[in-house]
Parts: sequence; structure tokens; C-alpha cells
Amino acid sequence: MFSNTEWDQVPEDPDPHENLGYELEELTVIRSETNDQYVFLPAEESHLLEEAFIVAAEDALVDLKQ
Repeated sequence: MFSNTEWDQVPEDPDPHENLGYELEELTVIRSETNDQYVFLPAEESHLLEEAFIVAAEDALVDLKQ
């Protein structure tokens, strides 16, 4: 986690890897056959962790390609 001082030093539009330490992960997208819900899973089964799930409402999603 970043301290307040470290957050103050992060650029306004940070690079996810260089500034925040994120690693890109290939995802497999599975759409529900019964409704418009999706499951996003890591492409590699070894990266699947029990604590790595997020449940979110549709209005919480943002298209990062915009």
C-alpha cells in the first residue's frame, strides 16, 4: 500500500505498471447463457485465487478503451 506521501508523488495519469506496480493479466471472458452477466477468469488456472474475485453491478464497470 502507498502512504499519503507516496500517493502525492504518483502522476495524475499513472502508468499501471511503472507507477502502481500492476502486472497485466490475460483474462478469459465467459458470458452467462441466461442473462447479461459475465465472469472474468485469469487465462492460467494457476493464477486463479480464492480471494481474487470481484462482484460488481453493471454501473460500476468502466470501459478503459475510451
